Amino acid sequence: MKKTISILLLLITSLSLMNFSCTTNKTKKAVTFNHLKQYVGDYVYEEAGITIKIYTKENNTKLFLFISGQPEYELIATGKHKFSFKVTDEYKVEFKNPENGVFKELVVTQPNGTYTAIRNGKLKIDNLTTIDQKLTARGFSGVILVAQNDSIIFNKAYGRKNNQKNGLNDINTVFDICSITKQFTAAGIMKLVMKNKISVNDKLSKYFDNIPNDKKNITIHQLLTHTSGLDTGIGGDYESITEEKFLKKVFKSRLLSPIGEKFNYSNMGYSLLGIIIEKVSGMDYETFLNQALFKPSKMYHTGYIIPNWKNNEIANGFLDGKEAKKPNEENWSKKGPYLNLKGNGGILSNANDMFLWSKAIRNNTVLDKETTSKYLYPHFEFNDIYTHYGYGWGIENNDSRNKLVVHGGASDLFASDLWIYPKKEITIIVLSNTQEEYVYSIARKISKFLLQK
Repeated sequence: MKKTISILLLLITSLSLMNFSCTTNKTKKAVTFNHLKQYVGDYVYEEAGITIKIYTKENNTKLFLFISGQPEYELIATGKHKFSFKVTDEYKVEFKNPENGVFKELVVTQPNGTYTAIRNGKLKIDNLTTIDQKLTARGFSGVILVAQNDSIIFNKAYGRKNNQKNGLNDINTVFDICSITKQFTAAGIMKLVMKNKISVNDKLSKYFDNIPNDKKNITIHQLLTHTSGLDTGIGGDYESITEEKFLKKVFKSRLLSPIGEKFNYSNMGYSLLGIIIEKVSGMDYETFLNQALFKPSKMYHTGYIIPNWKNNEIANGFLDGKEAKKPNEENWSKKGPYLNLKGNGGILSNANDMFLWSKAIRNNTVLDKETTSKYLYPHFEFNDIYTHYGYGWGIENNDSRNKLVVHGGASDLFASDLWIYPKKEITIIVLSNTQEEYVYSIARKISKFLLQK
């Protein structure tokens, strides 16, 4: 979908947001293992605070690059010690400064810059003060909230929410949180599970008529974990579409993989969950979320149309410095966005409400302890953007004190990130009204500082 970008594309460094539709140049040179072993190792990109891992696979015949929080990328040789990403020729890697049979530097070139990583370099960990200074210098636009032990230790607004005279962002500015919406849809489903209204093992055929054979056995669990095989989406976020037409298109679409076998991030799968919520609860999707989740959590500035939005409360998005419409000024129905967006994205919220949401999850305010454990359980392992996916969450380090539940969101105009370390009571919220790649490195930098303490 054009505006609700898959979480799989929300990459944590400036290596992110690549065009995956490029074809590979079949004339690129092959590289033997004898050459590959000199590249293998860990290279530190200090400015972003990340480690780039280079390794081989398939009997040491293929070279790969991996950064935590991203998919792995195969590298294809283009010249002496030079490679490009297989998925696109626009991203190139060159190894430099050989010493004792290995290379000491890795240089990544992409359309908007060149970055150098050092073999076995030392990661530089910024504190909140230096992170703040760098964000200010870079012209970040948005709001950041950091809480530890349920106390807010950093909360600051940057940049502009619109071009009006007094249009600066403040800590109460409301943003489009994009795909973080999926957490609410998943929690709504689990609320119905908790009340024994539905089961995650229910099949689509229980809730919809005339489902083709290839999709009738898809379960709610598979929709929640993006393992249904359904494609990403079927149209633009602000395209007018009826429920009948939406379902017709979904059920006619081609499955990307057999049901339950692979992770395929699916916005339309979460829109189906939104429809199921309406069918089972007898309420409109947003009305149900408001009553079951938002009001109990005291989240009065979260929703599509129910909150009493003030004229200057919602941020406009900015694209290449130009102000766009507010999200709720786009082509919405009287009940909020149409089904290409509803249920999978587009919820509006502010940083404080997202902090209240973090506390509500950890305090079992909306879901009991047993249901919360299923909500935040690593149901599907796929070792890509995350090692596991739960119900609307990426899950990392599940069995350690540093368990992380995380999700981000993005559109052409907005970027959002929510990181929660439930066992350490750490919450990191990043909301922005510009779609900048570096936004997805902010939470990671903050977490590195907090976790070292």
